[in-house]
Amino acid sequence: MVDLSIWWRYSLFFLVFGLPLRTYGAEQAEDIFEKPQEEKVTATSTFFITPRAVKHNYRTYHRVDRSVTKMDRFTVAEKHHYNFQDLGNHWTAAQPIFYKLPKHIGATYGLSAYDGYFPHPEDIRYYDTHQAYAYFNVVLANLGSFIFNSCYTQRLLETWHIGTNWYGAMTENEWPHRKDDKIVNAFPCFDLFTHIKSPSGAYHLFTSWSHREYLARATGGVRSGKDSFVFKEQNPSKRYQSSFPLLAEPYMENKIDKKKKCMHKDRRRNFYLYHHYEWSKPLQLYHELHYASKMNGSTIENLDDALLNFIAYDTHAAPEKEDNRVVMQSFGNEVGIKGDIAQPNLCYALHYRLEKIYLNYHFSKPESAAYHHPLQGKKKETEHYLGGYTRWNFIGQQKLALDGVYLLQQGGYHKLNVAYQGKFFKVALHTIKHKTPYIVAYGYSRHRLWDKDFVAPSTQAIDAALWYHAPYIAIQPMLSFKKLNHHIYYRKVDPTADHCIAEPMQATHPIYLFSLEGNLNICCLTYFHLDHHLTMLLKESSKGDKVFTGYLPPYMYTGRYYYAHQPFDKKMEIETGLNVHFKELYYGDGYDVVAQQFYRQNKFAVQGRPIVDIFCNVRINNLKISFKYSYINEYFHTPAAYFATPFYPGLKKAADIGIHWSFFD
Repeated sequence: MVDLSIWWRYSLFFLVFGLPLRTYGAEQAEDIFEKPQEEKVTATSTFFITPRAVKHNYRTYHRVDRSVTKMDRFTVAEKHHYNFQDLGNHWTAAQPIFYKLPKHIGATYGLSAYDGYFPHPEDIRYYDTHQAYAYFNVVLANLGSFIFNSCYTQRLLETWHIGTNWYGAMTENEWPHRKDDKIVNAFPCFDLFTHIKSPSGAYHLFTSWSHREYLARATGGVRSGKDSFVFKEQNPSKRYQSSFPLLAEPYMENKIDKKKKCMHKDRRRNFYLYHHYEWSKPLQLYHELHYASKMNGSTIENLDDALLNFIAYDTHAAPEKEDNRVVMQSFGNEVGIKGDIAQPNLCYALHYRLEKIYLNYHFSKPESAAYHHPLQGKKKETEHYLGGYTRWNFIGQQKLALDGVYLLQQGGYHKLNVAYQGKFFKVALHTIKHKTPYIVAYGYSRHRLWDKDFVAPSTQAIDAALWYHAPYIAIQPMLSFKKLNHHIYYRKVDPTADHCIAEPMQATHPIYLFSLEGNLNICCLTYFHLDHHLTMLLKESSKGDKVFTGYLPPYMYTGRYYYAHQPFDKKMEIETGLNVHFKELYYGDGYDVVAQQFYRQNKFAVQGRPIVDIFCNVRINNLKISFKYSYINEYFHTPAAYFATPFYPGLKKAADIGIHWSFFD
């Protein structure tokens, strides 16, 4: 059992040592609490800040956002310009389509299909308000799906605020539609948080406790024995056309029916504490404590031979029920010094971090089966990190930033970012080398067991961006060059078979990627806007197999054409128009319902058609309402449906309604 007393002793030491002292404090926002009473209970008197900003010495409090800008874009995919591939329905397993650099270099268990739905504790908003502030937000999205979040925060003393956030999401399966056939249930989830600061602002304390639980039922797609996909057809056009019959609703009965579904449970709990004390502006001490518990459970009920043939090579008798569980607990303790130096306008930080990681796993197995691989066990790792960052602002708008971290362990695991920003451009260099996740190296469940001796992957990248802003036009092209060494990806074991069995593979040669991303925003007649976003892979160079070419859309476009105005002296705001999204036809990754991983396949082409939504967002005082009719162009396509992932159809046309209401004081 982990001895937590040392963590609490550190915390209490900083707390007792810091509170009694009154010395230099961070610059504060406008002191709105000295205003007349009638001005204290409006949106202009409610501010927020995050621990991440305070930790990096960005101390400005921000007013709550009352605008309706992009209020209709409530899904993770929409917020990332659709650079996400999911299983068709809202809030299902998802991954970025275009490669993203990893953020963590230490030990992880490697299950990441639901990471996009779990915000980090450092990004929780802590509010600063006169008395109380609350809001609730609900979106009714398609059929029986919805998303909900709310907040309540209260000022107890002059420098003490407490609050709570509540989240929830639920999704009903659209293909075919059955009443109460829920495939995602993430309700309720919550945060409890508190923020204390000394009257001088020299001491800050942030704490939060979060509980988030996510249940998802994987269906295996829309396979049908009568009209099956022609895997062995060599002609790509005929192979693509063979998928059309699967889009007919009567055939959307799949091999994993309602009584045989795989259910995945992802539960995450976090306790986070950050506090710092400032002796002077150039010298500040901080301490961060983070406890994280991640539990992933996978249950498969009523296994039979047909189901086993789809998910595994297993020839053993199928048990009634199969349970797999992985629990990973981490205890992080970070201490550091930081500060702002007026001349030469420099911000710096240095830290040491101790991370203790405990992994427990238990995989089901038949009583009569003899397995050479261990199906249950424990692992423990202790990791020591050194890191730091610096920001240097000089000569007008020019900035130089550097941050990095090094793992004091054999292997040279590291992360380093260097960025230079001028008035019209930015250049950034990145390098990272990280550990191979446990599940990727050793497998998950008795159906996905292996022992891969992978070399630690690493990536180097150069990003360059330009921007030009004129009164009625804004242009921002971004070029990226990446070198991937020992890249690990999942690939289907037998491309010509109807199953979802995938295993990780490692590229034997470096992969060079050259990509383009850009924005072009145009304003016409003051109120009419045409926003464009384009992403494309220009070139992949590799001596081995092409890992990305053909498996990414040749280009991906998102457009937003809308009218925006704030009439009645800005007491009302309206934004209405069209969203357009298009991915060129490509071989999207398949999904392994057992390993919870997306994998490369080159038989089933997906997407290949525009998706058009019409929306209207309106604000009246503190009430915001959004209406969106998604996929309105479904009427012009035959068949009307499309595939977002092989065997997983995309969303039907539907109306989405969102309401956001804020209450001040």
